[in-house]
Amino acid sequence: MEKYRLVEERKAGEASGEASVVEEETVEGLTSSSSSSYEVRITQQGKPRNYISYAMNLFEQGSNKIILKAMGRAINKAVTIAEILKRKMPLHQITSLTSCEIVDVFEPLEEGLDVVESRRFVSCMIITLSRDGEGMDLKDIGYQPPLPSEEIQPGDLNVRRQTAAAITTSTDQKATSTPLPQKEIVEGKTGDVAEKDREKTPEIEGKPP
Repeated sequence: MEKYRLVEERKAGEASGEASVVEEETVEGLTSSSSSSYEVRITQQGKPRNYISYAMNLFEQGSNKIILKAMGRAINKAVTIAEILKRKMPLHQITSLTSCEIVDVFEPLEEGLDVVESRRFVSCMIITLSRDGEGMDLKDIGYQPPLPSEEIQPGDLNVRRQTAAAITTSTDQKATSTPLPQKEIVEGKTGDVAEKDREKTPEIEGKPP
């Protein structure tokens, strides 16, 4: 294929030119499917931290469900992102694996050669993450329940951290409101200090009055 160059990649069944339009619409890898559900398309070039930050912002803004989609080499990245999100907050998960046919279009670099189309199958993964599991099949073979609270990392949405912060605040308030015990003042010193001074100072016999 030295005399050809790749000009287009599209799914089988799509007309020529549609793939480039879809790619432009999802440059950031983010698309909205409904008011409470968002699709995040993971690409090989995207940075995981960007996807994680975007997903956390969606959950904080009230989104109930996020769908991660990845193909080929981006599948590993999608799994990593899902595991990190599950350790940020309790999430129900359903994972499904499929495959799709991709058509690669090659144009010749020299005159007299025809356009070549190559077909290949690529693995696809869809990871659905939900806060309450509403509308999810809990008996699905790819279902995973939320992780225990002990495995969830501290964060703004972590229930354990919120509870610990509330307990700490309550304890600090009680400590501030409780008065400290007052000690008897003797010659500008507390009674305990004065007693220690007496023990350290020996009595001198025969001292004139």
